[in-house]
Amino acid sequence: MKFKSASLSEIGNFRKSNQDFLAAEKNKDGDLFAIVCDGMGGHAHGEIASKLAVQTFISNFKNSKFNNLTNSEINVWLRETTNKTMKVMLSYAEDFPDSLDMGTTLSAILFTNKKGFVINIGDSRTYKFVNEKLFQITKDQNLWNSTADEEKEKINKAANYGNRFNEFTYWKVLTSALGPKKTLKIDTYLIKEPIGLYMLTTDGVHDYIDQESVIEILSSKAKLKSKCTKIVEYAKGDLSTDNLSILLVEVK
Repeated sequence: MKFKSASLSEIGNFRKSNQDFLAAEKNKDGDLFAIVCDGMGGHAHGEIASKLAVQTFISNFKNSKFNNLTNSEINVWLRETTNKTMKVMLSYAEDFPDSLDMGTTLSAILFTNKKGFVINIGDSRTYKFVNEKLFQITKDQNLWNSTADEEKEKINKAANYGNRFNEFTYWKVLTSALGPKKTLKIDTYLIKEPIGLYMLTTDGVHDYIDQESVIEILSSKAKLKSKCTKIVEYAKGDLSTDNLSILLVEVK
């Protein structure tokens, strides 16, 4: 497989700091690992949590070989690296106790052995764009997606009787995150046909741009970096209130 990548991370129009962190790196075998993390803005040291997660995954990736591993063994590697990241965070919190409540989302993809291996924690996302269609690979780990369909139907009906029944931000509350004191749930996905264009985003981007606009931008002949810029600028223009990060990986 051959790869091209580009990324962009901005503080946005409303936040005082950028708590997002991202990276895309290749190892000696030509594999690629791409990762986007969104430090939890309501918690101390969110920017540390996202940075530690990215650095730990990238370091472990560069020191690992996947050629002889089965799909199941690579899945185990993703989970073990998550556990290693947790230990790094706990070690940091021992030296800086006020960081114990830090947390981050994580969405990442490992391309190796002619497949793609996705891991997701929280509500950052990984998409695949192929044949002019956009597919959301990951599923947000939030209160809405953890609610039974029958209950969702009741909530939607109740929404007609007042705004208090339709609290968008309430239903976006995370049910999983990566951090020393967070509830952790790891979702993994296997992509058997990896050829295509992949988009990893934090919610400051994907919550403020519609799918049609993303498809239009990704379909253009612009360079990857320009596509990143156009998507981020669109989200900012749609009054994104968060940090904005996007990572594009083209797989041929």
